[in-house]
Amino acid sequence: MPASTTTDVFDVPPIAVLWPILLAGGVYLLLRSLIRGVRGRVFPATASRHALCVGVIGWLVSSLLPAANVGILPVPGIPKAAVEILPSLAWPVLGCVAVHSLGQLSYPPPKSLPGQPHGQAPRTRDFLPRRLAWTAAAIFAVAAAQIVWTSSLPGFAPQPYGSRPDGEGGFATYGGEGRVAGVELAMYLGGALFVLAVGTLAVLLLISRRPPVDGLTPGLDGVHRTIAMSRLLRTVATIASGLAAIAGNHAARPDPGSTGWINPAGALNLAVLLVMLLWPPPKLAAQQPQRRAMAPGAAAYHRRPNFFRQ
Repeated sequence: MPASTTTDVFDVPPIAVLWPILLAGGVYLLLRSLIRGVRGRVFPATASRHALCVGVIGWLVSSLLPAANVGILPVPGIPKAAVEILPSLAWPVLGCVAVHSLGQLSYPPPKSLPGQPHGQAPRTRDFLPRRLAWTAAAIFAVAAAQIVWTSSLPGFAPQPYGSRPDGEGGFATYGGEGRVAGVELAMYLGGALFVLAVGTLAVLLLISRRPPVDGLTPGLDGVHRTIAMSRLLRTVATIASGLAAIAGNHAARPDPGSTGWINPAGALNLAVLLVMLLWPPPKLAAQQPQRRAMAPGAAAYHRRPNFFRQ
């Protein structure tokens, strides 16, 4: 290992390692406290608030605003540092996946598991909101296409601001920010999108395979899983759109000798954000008494509820 690499590894401040661990522990304790010890008829409302809290925290940590100008080189002479690409992309992607995973792990273990016939384990598609899943998949595909196109673009060196005669008796300004080569930025954005996609699939599997929540009937537990999937998919779709907007910002940035530019991917990102904010998740209805003829766990794993088509 080169000496410079070894020095960089050991120069990492301890707080950079401890802070994510402490933050994850605090989020877990908060979510666990919301659900611990609650039983009876109020439990569905409590479980609904727990899911809402997971969604809100996941949305807050998923902001890509600090990464909006990654890959953009500041103008020389201006006290403005270039945005660090890796940390600004890693925090939202890994933070979102971690929060939604902690949300599922924060439920107390069930006192007893309902019996399941052999070969009838719950499947992810039994709880997946189909329209939202297809919408999120399309957004991921568009983001991937935008990143691939950005990888083919050249970089520009930044130039100090100045003025020169415009040939008509006046002066025209020139100079501006530069940008790194498109392939360099695309490597980071593509990696972030890949990690986000793999993390999303892993959390969806975790949601479908976690033990049933005590205090919910099998039918309500299925709806609760769909709510968790809905909140996850809405958030990751927004992140994927944000990654495409970052690539679009890089692609739209002109040569420092030119003026004027617009980022269509940024406008698309705003539209996706509004759609995902307004996309309603299923509602967790009040607890209904089970019929005695229904076997424990049967409704969760052997009957597709109406929310399947949402």
